[in-house]
This record gives sequence, C-alpha cells and structure tokens, in this order.
Amino acid sequence: MKLLIVDDNPINQKFLSYSLNKYFEIETALNGLEAINMLNNHDYDVVLMDLSMPVMDGAEATRRIRQSLLFRNRHIPIIFVTTNDIDEERKRCMEIGGDDYFIKPVRIKELKTSIDYYLRQKLDLTFQD
Repeated sequence: MKLLIVDDNPINQKFLSYSLNKYFEIETALNGLEAINMLNNHDYDVVLMDLSMPVMDGAEATRRIRQSLLFRNRHIPIIFVTTNDIDEERKRCMEIGGDDYFIKPVRIKELKTSIDYYLRQKLDLTFQD
C-alpha cells in the first residue's frame, strides 16, 4: 500500500514517514500543487494532507483532486493531518472531499486505524465491481 504525505514541514514529513513506513510505502510532497502532479503520474492508496501550505493549500488541492477527471472513477481517501483545531476548518475540509481530519500532534495508532479503515473500504469497493 502506498501513501502520499503532503506537508511543507520536513519534520512533520519525517515523523509521519518514520511512524508509518513499516506498514506502507511512503512518498512525500511539499505542497498541494506538487501532490496533484504526483497523483497525476502515480497511484497512491491514501493521501495524508496538511491544510496550511505555501503554493497551494490542502483544501484547494483536495477540491481539485475531487473535481479532476483523472480521479473521477476512483476515490482516493484524503486524511487531513493539520494544526488547525477549528470546527469551521474541519467542516470545510470534509465538505470539499476530505475523508477524515486529525489534529497535530497526531496519535499514530489512531491515524493508522483511520488509514486501515479507508483501505478496507477501498478493497471492498474493488471486489464489488
């Protein structure tokens, strides 16, 4: 299983990568635009998306991913991992297509449970087709 971690902070990227690399293949992007370009060229099973980033923030990237023709026929789970602990931000992220929302510092066990949940759902949909 392949994860894309989108975060402009190298420390956050390393923390998530180190914590999850025994379970998943990990690649990273520094902003939403880089993530979209990577998604256009590679398959990922789940995206961990920061909200506040330069160039393109996570909300705009998620909106574009959900509207893209390339992704219209497959749902890539997008899990926000952000420092924004504001109910309006959480609601906005979920309305534009986020699947889950975690506040940093994140508990890896809870994040892994969420990732596993969305991976199981994805596999269930694959077998139903």
